[in-house]
Amino acid sequence: MKSIVIIPALNEEAAIGDIIEKSLKYADDVLVIDDGSTDNTFKIASQLGARVIKHDTNLGKGVSLRDAFGEVSGYDIVVTIDGDGQHNPDEIPSLINPIRDGSADLVNGSRYLDGFDDETPAYRRVGQRVLDIATNITSGTNVTDSQSGFRAFNGKTISCYRFRDTGFGIESEMLADAAEHNLKILEVPITVRYDVENSSTKGPVTHGVGVLIKIVIDKIIRTIRR
Repeated sequence: MKSIVIIPALNEEAAIGDIIEKSLKYADDVLVIDDGSTDNTFKIASQLGARVIKHDTNLGKGVSLRDAFGEVSGYDIVVTIDGDGQHNPDEIPSLINPIRDGSADLVNGSRYLDGFDDETPAYRRVGQRVLDIATNITSGTNVTDSQSGFRAFNGKTISCYRFRDTGFGIESEMLADAAEHNLKILEVPITVRYDVENSSTKGPVTHGVGVLIKIVIDKIIRTIRR
């Protein structure tokens, strides 16, 4: 089965090279969305054999994923992984195997499937729990890591995702889209690093509140549309 790894990136020159090289061990191709980087992200990604879509300005993660998903026709499996190095590409097989064997249409890599570990900052525990509850209530899902950027998708289901949210609310929106289309959602455990820099310019509280508001608005829009 033909597979591709999508890496949304904003000023990730420190980590992008390692992520690309490891991802190519498990996938046929890598597509990097350089979302307005001002460092060497584009240059490094290009030199390492990744295909790169370059945004001249920062448009947001939702736009990056929308543009990337528009370029994956013909792939049986699509993997998304963050470009900051917090995820381990060596765990890609754990995400794609359920797609290969037909047991899932969307595999969500969960940092918290077995609960929060001791290294998880307190503010992350509270914020994550609130966003998980909001996502599960509004979309009818039952996930433990609604904000995970490490996921695998059945290539045949790509048209189910609408990409209305331009920012980080896209993670919850995609779960809601999958649930709305009765796709099989499965979670698998993944590891995470908290010692990497995050390219988001927003603080964790502001970020979390913004995502929560978008989850509620998305639910209202879906209800009205029905």
